[in-house]
Amino acid sequence: MGSFINEKICFYSSMFEGRSCMREIIECAHSFGVHGVEMMNFCDELRTPDRAAARELAALARGYGLSLPVFSAGIKLTEEVGAANREKLCRYVEICSELEIPILHHTIHPALNPEMQPKGEKFEAIFAEGVEAALEINEFAKRYGIRTVVEDQGLVFNGYENYNRFFKETEGKVGALLDVGNIFFADGNPCDLLEGLAVEPVHVHIKDYGYREESIGGETVFRSPAGRGFGASRIGTGDVDLARLAKGLKARGYDGLYSIEFERVQDMNEVAEVLKLLEDTFA
Repeated sequence: MGSFINEKICFYSSMFEGRSCMREIIECAHSFGVHGVEMMNFCDELRTPDRAAARELAALARGYGLSLPVFSAGIKLTEEVGAANREKLCRYVEICSELEIPILHHTIHPALNPEMQPKGEKFEAIFAEGVEAALEINEFAKRYGIRTVVEDQGLVFNGYENYNRFFKETEGKVGALLDVGNIFFADGNPCDLLEGLAVEPVHVHIKDYGYREESIGGETVFRSPAGRGFGASRIGTGDVDLARLAKGLKARGYDGLYSIEFERVQDMNEVAEVLKLLEDTFA
């Protein structure tokens, strides 16, 4: 693999469906010579803030020469679980500090089912609570020199208007992680989101979704609020315009890392093909 792979690509997910093992991700990242791995709380080893497990994984990754640029926490910080999960997220901040991981990426209100989309006063209450939670976590993380970022995710903190509104209300204190697939859940286009983003992206997640009404091989077909069906695609085979996205990132002067979410790959040869495609497109 070329220098772009070595310098800019991180692995963020297991290569194959049904697995969620951080050790496996690290081993695979090493075998492909990528820049690093994004550690995450939804892998088997770190579903709780286990410092010993985190230390072991970090030692394995760094022993292979892999960087640890971001820790990712998929978590709900609102409603009945909000207070407990804020406390839990603070423990992940402490892990980031101990392992010298400079960025904590977290979600806020991750529900994806349009039937559960809050509206009216409930939406406003959740939005306000989420802003408060994000600022609270950011202030805690600042004590440790950790930067926090939030991605376009779920049905509240997503979409052109609401994602930008979030950064306005947090006054730029919280950074943006651009996920190029999640905007599908808000009936949007990732290139349009990038071009209209009110702040500069700190980090980028690459994946692909394709519009379709029927499942392929038992996959989940998601529904947008407008009722449009879509599902996970192998990168380069869905409806994310990677070339336009790369052009847009270059136009904004983005020089950060790209974490790859592997969907619908069948073997390591396909992983290599995805990496080659990304190098050809983004380098």
